[in-house]
Amino acid sequence: MATITSCKDILMLLLYAKGHNSQECEPIQGKTRLMKMVFLFDKEIRLKFKLDKAIPDSAMPNFVAYDYGPFSTQVYEDLEFLIEMGFVEASPIGDTEMLDEEVREYEYWQATTNYDEPGGAEFQEQFQLTDLGKQFVEEKLLGELSVGQRSALDEFKHRCTAADLRTLLRYVYSRYPNMATGSKIRDKVLGK
Repeated sequence: MATITSCKDILMLLLYAKGHNSQECEPIQGKTRLMKMVFLFDKEIRLKFKLDKAIPDSAMPNFVAYDYGPFSTQVYEDLEFLIEMGFVEASPIGDTEMLDEEVREYEYWQATTNYDEPGGAEFQEQFQLTDLGKQFVEEKLLGELSVGQRSALDEFKHRCTAADLRTLLRYVYSRYPNMATGSKIRDKVLGK
């Protein structure tokens, strides 16, 4: 029986994987990037690399086409849960300015969940596994993945973290236009 059963597990696997610096557990910058990574993971990686055998459909969050592309409140809720439980750490990234789409998506999430975070959306955050989170992934989740699947996950994270956010959004909007139909920034992102 699979031990990868929820979006929380997916978030932890993405945070564990190697990123563009080829280091395990590289942080992921921004909630919007993380949101789009979970969406792309489901659409492109999970089935292509037979991760659907280890990760059932029920583990994946439901995404809707929102004002800024594919969105799932479950991703934000699960991320906040993992932070509260001490598996994931969120830290500000200096004075990095958030893109408008990040601010709007975050504000939408706050409005729909009645979550009020001190400091609001003025700062950019990065997310990374704590030692507890890393231990959990190594003991409970990695055994479900083959060496090839782990490599695919690393390559996926590498591509997503090496690209700037606008490039990632452009890819999502171009590849999945049904998720950008109502987007307020569609033309801006696609350069139209």
